[in-house]
Amino acid sequence: MGAEAADLDEALADDGEDVILRRMVGIAPNRANVDVTVRAFVRFGATQELLGGVAMSTLSVIISATQIIAAQWPGGQAPTLPPFDPDSRVPLNTDTLIVQGRRRTITAVQPIYLDGELVRINMTAVG
Repeated sequence: MGAEAADLDEALADDGEDVILRRMVGIAPNRANVDVTVRAFVRFGATQELLGGVAMSTLSVIISATQIIAAQWPGGQAPTLPPFDPDSRVPLNTDTLIVQGRRRTITAVQPIYLDGELVRINMTAVG
């Protein structure tokens, strides 16, 4: 692990919070959740009130790749052919986060690599 990843992990340990990163796998009725708990910086942005008084917030989330790599999340994946060979450790827009007990939908993901190593993941989520 590089110094940048270690610094991020230390900052997340000190000031972050636990969130659950979830990927649904399989086809109904045999769907299953593949979860990993990660430390994250979560910042709440704009909140909109929807029908019935339901509030929806936009969240900015920063996580380290350390817990994802350690847990080998999301597990085995069928290989894909180039150019469709994305890093399966990077969350998808179809994945969700459980933040402070509420499920949030990931809407944007920006993986950050240093010297070819996945170090940090910036995400936007709503819910």
